[in-house]
Amino acid sequence: MIFVVDASVAVLWFVEEPGHRKAVAIAENPNRLIAPDLIFPEVGNVLRRKVRSGLIAESQAMISIQNLGRAFTRIIPSQALIDDAFAMASRLDHSAYDVVYLACALREPGSVLVTIDEKFRAKAINAGFGAHILSLEAAHARFETGQEDRNG
Repeated sequence: MIFVVDASVAVLWFVEEPGHRKAVAIAENPNRLIAPDLIFPEVGNVLRRKVRSGLIAESQAMISIQNLGRAFTRIIPSQALIDDAFAMASRLDHSAYDVVYLACALREPGSVLVTIDEKFRAKAINAGFGAHILSLEAAHARFETGQEDRNG
């Protein structure tokens, strides 16, 4: 199984907040991780806000940004996803930024989006995309049970 991780999960690789250990376990798993190129400015923006609010040091943010790309086996150009993402964003009444990640999961065979954004996940499930989006907890549970090996 291929996991598309969004910025909400990727930030947890570098910041010790609820879900940190589960997010790190996904990053360290031998499964393939992919993301749209949008992940870089989105993670950078979240880390900048955390520096500004004093939650992390600027040096920690810089190291995190420098290491972000190493986790992924492939980065998908968002230009290739934006048409589908825009149509789905309208259908879901949700941000095109977030929906680019779902479009990535839909485009890549065997992929599922992992997010901690429960509001977005609920909208996606209600629109019929439930097979293509998992909570961080559900993705981590698949690692714990070994289910990802049987499906990927």
